[in-house]
Amino acid sequence: MANGTKSGAPKARRTQPALSLLVRPADRGTENVDAEQFFSVAERWLRSLQVFARESGQHAAWEIVALEKSSAFVQVRPVDVHSRRPLPTLVRKWDAGLREVKRTGHPPEGFTTGALKALDEFVHCVPCDAVVSVGNAAKKRPLAITAEIQRRVEQAVAEAVSAVPREYSVRGALRGRLAVLDSWNPEERSFRLQLPLAQSKAVRCTYRDETLVTALGSGFEGMIEIDGLLHYRRDEVWPHRAEVGGIRVLSRQQAASLRDLVGLLHLPDGQDSVAYVRGLRDAE
Repeated sequence: MANGTKSGAPKARRTQPALSLLVRPADRGTENVDAEQFFSVAERWLRSLQVFARESGQHAAWEIVALEKSSAFVQVRPVDVHSRRPLPTLVRKWDAGLREVKRTGHPPEGFTTGALKALDEFVHCVPCDAVVSVGNAAKKRPLAITAEIQRRVEQAVAEAVSAVPREYSVRGALRGRLAVLDSWNPEERSFRLQLPLAQSKAVRCTYRDETLVTALGSGFEGMIEIDGLLHYRRDEVWPHRAEVGGIRVLSRQQAASLRDLVGLLHLPDGQDSVAYVRGLRDAE
């Protein structure tokens, strides 16, 4: 990609708020930008935008609204996956967050630890023989990714990580398959709960209320819902342990017969339809 522009980034498209990336050689006398470098930087940049959107609760796709042939320049805007309506707030918040990090070195509002880590990966992938800058179509000056910004982002990530305890606990509810009854010992009654969305994950559940034994008996190898104190480890989605205060056995009644469901699903290779539907029903 030839870097034929004379004044840096090409003129921004201003129809909708958008974010841009410009990569040019550090030596302005060099004619071309290395394609591998550009696509590597662009991939990290786009990933940081995707993580920020996802952790902001937005299911967004990113459309290319400008791609200059005369330079290594790309401009994208987020749109809602279903309605295809632009999401200008994401653009403003990501750009404002990066500029705030440059200014303060503290985690900006709206950036989770995951979003900051993705941003850190982006700013540290800048090649030593290239100049990388990012911009917002509403801003006059793009922001160059410098050693100062890299250091500030590192500080923000470290501060965000240190603010999250290695383990924390919340009160809540959790559903799963009552797969194994580990112990009936009155001092440490426990069982394992298999999670439907994480088949390899088994949450160890302990309880003291002996009246829960009846619910465990009727719910064995079925689906139950527990409530109590759920214990999480940092950066893990599912709890690893739970102190159970109550158990609700979920109905085993089928909403539809196996015969009704057969033929409606695309089956995994090597598995017949009945076995597959039973696996879904039993959360296997």
